[in-house]
Amino acid sequence: MTLEHQHDFCDNLIFQDNTLMVEMNVYPEIENLKCTHCDYQASYKGHLKRHINSVHIGIKNHKCDRCDYQTTQKSTLKQHIDGVHLGLKNYGCSHCDYQASCNSHLKRHINIVHLGIKNHKCSQCDYQANQRSTLKQHIIGVHLGIKNHKCTQCDYQTSQKNTLKQHIDGVHLGIRNHKCSHCDYQATRKSSLKLHVEGVHLGIKNHKCDMCDYQAVKKHDIKKHIISIHGSVKD
Repeated sequence: MTLEHQHDFCDNLIFQDNTLMVEMNVYPEIENLKCTHCDYQASYKGHLKRHINSVHIGIKNHKCDRCDYQTTQKSTLKQHIDGVHLGLKNYGCSHCDYQASCNSHLKRHINIVHLGIKNHKCSQCDYQANQRSTLKQHIIGVHLGIKNHKCTQCDYQTSQKNTLKQHIDGVHLGIRNHKCSHCDYQATRKSSLKLHVEGVHLGIKNHKCDMCDYQAVKKHDIKKHIISIHGSVKD
């Protein structure tokens, strides 16, 4: 009997990860399983276990045999190989020329770049991120002070691997791929170029001093201003 015939035979049976599962409305005793570390809920123990291993423990059993990339899910590893090593990017953005190797990456791109959605908020400061992993890196680097990624050419340290790469590209290799269309400014990061355009060409200064009328493009400049002019930074 084929999978389609089995599904026609009983609509309450579904296949997931090659395993026959049952829908919750058939067996009421199958309850939502809640994660003790966050508000995540799952219908099956396997899903909850995968969530905990992936998000809270950081277990990455699936390794790429072409580079040092590791991930928690086999499907994610396939997406990595398709996109990075095979160059397969079949999902195109309707707003720009961005292309992705999977639909989830395209959706994330649209949410981040075109919609500016930042659903993940830090409980210790006003920082917001568009990805849970980015928030985790923020907490590790800013609030815990853990910086495991070190530059071999200077004493620079960071909590993020991609930030270290950007540092090496910009500082040691002089690579600045992001160019301003209004002047000759060049940046190593797209976010730096965005701040430049907003601050220099558009006059947008979103960070304000709460002790005077000083405004700045970068939050870091506000902190330096407060220390220099007002003498201290509020906790």
